[in-house]
Amino acid sequence: MSTGNKPRKHRHRRHYTFMVISGDSDGSTKSLHLNHFRTQVLAYTLFFIALAIICYIIYSAITIHNLRQVGVQQKAQIDELTTESSTLEASNDELETKIQQLSAALNQRLEDEQTSAEEAEALALPTGFPLTGTASMTEALDDPNETKVTVLTDDNKDTATGNPIVLFESDAGNSVIATGSGTVLTVTTDVKFGNLVIIDHNNGYTTTYRNQGAPLVSEGAAIDKGDIIFVITDDNKSLGYQIQQDEKYIDPEELIEING
Repeated sequence: MSTGNKPRKHRHRRHYTFMVISGDSDGSTKSLHLNHFRTQVLAYTLFFIALAIICYIIYSAITIHNLRQVGVQQKAQIDELTTESSTLEASNDELETKIQQLSAALNQRLEDEQTSAEEAEALALPTGFPLTGTASMTEALDDPNETKVTVLTDDNKDTATGNPIVLFESDAGNSVIATGSGTVLTVTTDVKFGNLVIIDHNNGYTTTYRNQGAPLVSEGAAIDKGDIIFVITDDNKSLGYQIQQDEKYIDPEELIEING
């Protein structure tokens, strides 16, 4: 039995033709025929163009969306910064107000301290009268080598020697007082008057109070102008008063205020 060869099937190729026909007003027609290859080229070209357009649209949409998100974030940041700026401005105004208040308070304090310093300086200057009440006053000289002070008269004022001293005679019940504020430098006995108190006024001046009464102050004590140093009784009515400026004796009458 013989077998014959089966007929082979032929694969058919599909061909596409793209044709464009146009008609004119005179009734004639024109046609454009594209073969299979050109049709495929045209189709792929149109596909890629459409794909590119779609990608561009999607990219543009994403970009616009992102830009909107960025814009929203930037607006939120701007609003936040604006709020912070307003808060900082308010804080700055408050700080400026506080600074002005502190500056005014500091200036006032400096003025008060300056005034206090000036007042303290004035109080330390021994210009006061060394006694309460009234008293008689006599100019004299104190020679450390003599046992008594020398009262000045017209006869001896050109020849007498010694340190200037003012002698006061007061009534019982009055008091010897500090002529300026300072610190008690010395409390000791005195050959000519009984007791001696020296006050350092911390400005180059010292004052010396010489009286037979008992001193009411002690060495090292701070003392204010007008504080009592001795109390005048019938037994100690005399006061010897001296002033030194920069360790040199000066005439007390040039500085003290004589009110009695």
